Amino acid sequence: MNFVEATYLLSSRKKFKAEERVKKYIECIFGGIGGKHFPSISEVEEFYDSDYKLHKALVKIRFPVLMFQHDLYSILSIVYGEIVIPENVKLISVDFPAVFVDHFKGPRFGLRGIRERVNQYHRPLLMAALKPLNGITEEKFVGFLNQVIEGQVDIIREDENFFDDSLFPFEKRVQVVSRILKEKDKNILYLPFLSGSWTEMSEKIKLAQEYEINTFLINLFPLGLEGLQFLSDTFRCGFLVNPGYPSFFYEQDLFGIEPSILYGRFIRMAGGDMVMIPSPYRHRTVPHYRSVEVANVLTERFEDLEPSFPVVYGDINPEDLYTIFNDFGNQVIIDIGTSYKKFGDITGGVRKFSETLNCVISGVPAEECIKNREQG
Repeated sequence: MNFVEATYLLSSRKKFKAEERVKKYIECIFGGIGGKHFPSISEVEEFYDSDYKLHKALVKIRFPVLMFQHDLYSILSIVYGEIVIPENVKLISVDFPAVFVDHFKGPRFGLRGIRERVNQYHRPLLMAALKPLNGITEEKFVGFLNQVIEGQVDIIREDENFFDDSLFPFEKRVQVVSRILKEKDKNILYLPFLSGSWTEMSEKIKLAQEYEINTFLINLFPLGLEGLQFLSDTFRCGFLVNPGYPSFFYEQDLFGIEPSILYGRFIRMAGGDMVMIPSPYRHRTVPHYRSVEVANVLTERFEDLEPSFPVVYGDINPEDLYTIFNDFGNQVIIDIGTSYKKFGDITGGVRKFSETLNCVISGVPAEECIKNREQG
C-alpha cells in the first residue's frame, strides 16, 4: 500500500513519551469500529534541546493514501487539522508517492511559462504594483499605468485590497489595459486582482481571457487552497498568489506548519504559478533562511509539476536588488510594490529599480551604479 508520510516535531518543557502520546492520538482520531485505513508510526527520535531547554521528538506517521482525496482539503485536514497532542506540534515535512502527486496539475504556466510571456529567460523579473486603486477613475488609472510602464518593468499587478472598482469596473479595466499594452507593443504581464465568489471569479477570468489577459492576482487565505486548485484546474490561466502570511508561521519554531511546506509545496500543488514571499531584509519577523527555503521548494524538482516562480516582496530599495540576486539568483521575481513612490515621480522611481537591476545582472558594483544613476 502507498503512504503519505508526515514528519512532526513535538516539544515540551517536561519529558514525555512521544510514541505513547502519538499512538493515543492516532487511536482517538482515526480509530473506532470498522476503520480499515489506519495511520501508523514509522519512526520516533527523542532528544533534549539544551539550547532551548526543551524535550523534543521527531515523529514520522504513515497515512495510507486511500484515506485521502486528491485535494489539499483532505491533505491538510488529515495531516494537520486534527493534531491535538498536548505538546507543541509542528508539521515539518510531507512526502507523497509519485502516483499520488500525478493527480495534481500544479502550476498551469509555472516559472518557464511566465518567462515565455515576458520574453525574458536569464535574469530576475521586475514587478510593480498599482496601489491604492479603490475608487479610482479611468482617467487616473490610465495615467498611473502609463507612468509605471514607462519605468520599464516585466509585470504589473493590481492592489490586493482593490474592492471598490465602481468607477472603473473589471470589464472596462481589462479592455483598456489590453488596448494600452498592444499599442505600446511591450512584453508586459498584467495581473488584475480577482475578488468575489468562486462563480464571480470564474466569470471575470472568462471575460479577461477574451482580451488576452491570462494571469491574475489572488489573496489565498480568504480564497483557500481548494479555491486556487479549482480555478487553476478549470481555466488555462496563471496565478500570482499572495498567501497573506500570518507571522506565526514564520516566527514560531515549535508549532504550525513549516513555511516551505505550506507556502512552497502545497501552493505549488494547488496551482500557484507565482508565490509571494516576504522580503527578509526589513521584516524582522521573517527569518532569512525560511524565505530562501520556500523559494527552493517552489523551484526544485517535484515529480512532474512545473516549478513555481518565487516572488520576493516588501519594503524593497534599489540597492536591495544586489542582495536579492545574491540570495535567490536568477529564478526570482522582485516585487517592488509601490516602493518607487519613495523616489519622486512614478516613472523615475520605477526606472531607478529597472536601471539597478541592469547593473546587477551586468556585474556593475552598487557604488558605481548609484553614481551612474545620479549622473544620468
